[in-house]
Amino acid sequence: MKYIFLVNPIAGSGRAKRKWRILQQYLIEQSFDYEIYFSKATGDIQKRLGNQDYTDPQQSIIIMGGDGTLHEAINGVLHNVKIAQQIPIGYISAGSGNDFARLYSLSNDPVLAFKRIDQAMKYRQFKMIDIGKYTNQQTSMITYFINNMGIGIDATAVHFANDSQTKRWLNKLHMGQWSYLIAALKSLVKQEAFEIMVEDANRQQIRTQKGYFVTIANNPYFGGGIKILPDADPTDGSLDIIIVDKPQHIFRLIWLLGALFRGNYYQYSEVNHIQTKQMILKTTRSEYSHLDGESVSPQIFDAKIQLIKYPICF
Repeated sequence: MKYIFLVNPIAGSGRAKRKWRILQQYLIEQSFDYEIYFSKATGDIQKRLGNQDYTDPQQSIIIMGGDGTLHEAINGVLHNVKIAQQIPIGYISAGSGNDFARLYSLSNDPVLAFKRIDQAMKYRQFKMIDIGKYTNQQTSMITYFINNMGIGIDATAVHFANDSQTKRWLNKLHMGQWSYLIAALKSLVKQEAFEIMVEDANRQQIRTQKGYFVTIANNPYFGGGIKILPDADPTDGSLDIIIVDKPQHIFRLIWLLGALFRGNYYQYSEVNHIQTKQMILKTTRSEYSHLDGESVSPQIFDAKIQLIKYPICF
């Protein structure tokens, strides 16, 4: 078995590069056959996995990085027309948010993580994970997400967080999750209410002109550990969605956001929570969005969101 490692060396403010050095020493000592590729810019791993032919059954792919790196990898292999069938991906976490790793309590030790993946690859013991398939119905463009997708204040917060010097400074102190909280407070000032319509698989609709944020998730966690959708399960074949209206008063908003952090806000009148296998989502005004914490420029939404299964080992 030959392993193809794709590593994002700047993930977690260099944590991935440090983990790779530890793992590389083990691979050399144990005489593993491997090849290493370091990404040089955002999108590199997606491009590489989208263009290369990885159909050799004697080769296995392992990704090392954060949630954004895993997001790139999934989009790369699923857009690769040279791959006729799903190829399993191994994942070693080394990011700052690490929401996928948090859900599965993945080991922080890269050697232990690799040993588990090595066994899973040898014995074909993959976990079939729900992957969100987002289709822009105006352009037919498809993007996949593994953790969650958001529109509104959470996406505005992601934009501010990813674009800030504060996040890079906090990452160096291993406190990257605090950058999302700071960005969330900043976005409270910027985010206005917007009109949104969501239709589930049974054609039941939720409409509101007071939308504040919408989150569609496979994973309970968001933003480095906030349990935004406690019931979300990446193996149940359903999407969890919340549509939250903007409260009339700032004190109500603060209370609601506090309930969000506590994970017990479904019961509030401003919150709609649904589960469905697929959905239609529309807005009438341009809004920021994010996919797995990767910020997307403002746009008006006319989208179909579905689920597919993909084999991942970790």
